Amino acid sequence: MSSETPSTRIQTPDVTTSEPERTAHVQNLMDRLLEKSPIYNFIMSPIKLISATQGTVTTRLTLNANHVNSRGGLHGAVSATIIDFVTGLAIASWDLRETTGASVDMHISYLSTAKVGDTVEIVATADKVGGSMAFSTIRISKVGVDGV
Repeated sequence: MSSETPSTRIQTPDVTTSEPERTAHVQNLMDRLLEKSPIYNFIMSPIKLISATQGTVTTRLTLNANHVNSRGGLHGAVSATIIDFVTGLAIASWDLRETTGASVDMHISYLSTAKVGDTVEIVATADKVGGSMAFSTIRISKVGVDGV
């Protein structure tokens, strides 16, 4: 029996699952979250899963009018929702857990903005995963005209 609390104990990653199985798991979880959460469904329903590896999830989202503020740029609340949603998926991809947990702290730095019609690529990585707490990083980048 470990003396560590569940929130500080590092989970052993699931290394036996193939990438297609992991991607299917993340896609199923994403679909369930979109179905069960009205706010996720409203904001995140156009999201597409690009890939899922152990601890890292890549998605793309083409922005529409629901995603922008009164000045036409990506709304901060939408950014926070994207972060909450996709980092949860990255955490779930680490060990194939069925839930994503709750975000307790976010630090966001904005370098640029995006507007309606722009596609953003979202890459989230679970850096440290415990039983009830995880640390993650995320990068949201505008996709260029050549798809990169």
